[in-house]
Amino acid sequence: MQRVALEAVARESGKHGKLSTLRRQGFIPAVVYGHKMAPMSVAVPVRAFERIRRMTGESAIGDLQFEGGKAMTTVVHEYQMNPIRDTYTHIDFLSISLDETLTSRIPIRPIGTAIGLKEGGVLEHSLYELEVEALPLDTPDYLEVDVSDLGLKHSIHVADLKLGDKVKVLTNEMATVFSVVAPAIEEAPPVPEEGVAVEGAAPAAGTAPAVGAAPAVGTAPAEGAAKTASKK
Repeated sequence: MQRVALEAVARESGKHGKLSTLRRQGFIPAVVYGHKMAPMSVAVPVRAFERIRRMTGESAIGDLQFEGGKAMTTVVHEYQMNPIRDTYTHIDFLSISLDETLTSRIPIRPIGTAIGLKEGGVLEHSLYELEVEALPLDTPDYLEVDVSDLGLKHSIHVADLKLGDKVKVLTNEMATVFSVVAPAIEEAPPVPEEGVAVEGAAPAAGTAPAVGAAPAVGTAPAEGAAKTASKK
């Protein structure tokens, strides 16, 4: 993981009004918890946090720097956003030790062009994140997987990934990461055979109705058929 410094200020855990004031002043309310400490209410500058997220992506070690020289080593555990304004509303920082292993999820990215695509196949990306355990500074920000040698009907599984001895993979090793499959073919609806009647269809011209079937509307009775008359 990359390691970055982020300015932070301690704050009082207050009501909604105080949090709104903080946000108007350009801060994001946050909480730091974990690693043998009581939860601590803090706030970080919006612009600084957004800049770091653009630079480091979803994972980074953040050294929160407080006035007076105090610092805390953390990672972003969770954050909340306003779905309408697309702005950060709250952050949960997890305090960590650089000497203790950390469980993380790292994104998986493909590189190269699979040879199976030249055979008409389609590349399927089945697993997007890998759960790993490692010391914070040994945890990769992401994992690139070369799919160039992947042929039609071939797959890459978690067991095939190489992350080195310092990273323990926790995801099921049999899980499929990438595969090249044949494109799906839509089957055409079956065509009725010639001479087979279709339910609900009118009889062809010149054909007699089936035995017991009612005559079609508007047709005259056949010659010689009995007629019934009402008697007064």
